Amino acid sequence: MGNRLNRMAMNDSGFIFDPNIGVSYTTNSTGLEILKKLKETQDLDEIKAKIMDEFEVSEIEAERDIVDFMELLKSKGIIS
Repeated sequence: MGNRLNRMAMNDSGFIFDPNIGVSYTTNSTGLEILKKLKETQDLDEIKAKIMDEFEVSEIEAERDIVDFMELLKSKGIIS
C-alpha cells in the first residue's frame, strides 16, 4: 500500500491520524485490524483469515467487511 497509509498513526481505540493532510478519523475494531494488516501486507487472504479468526465471522462476512472498508479507504484517497 502507499506511503500515505504507512505514515498514518493509529491507537488501539480506533483513533487514526493522517499527518499527510492533517485529518483524523475513527474506526471500529474491524476497520482498525484491516488497517493494521494493510500496513503489514497486501495479501488479502491473510487479512481475511485474521478477521475471521479475530472476530469469529464467516468467510463471506469477512470478505464483505474488507471490500466495504477498502472502498471507503479508496474514496478517501488513503489507498489506490
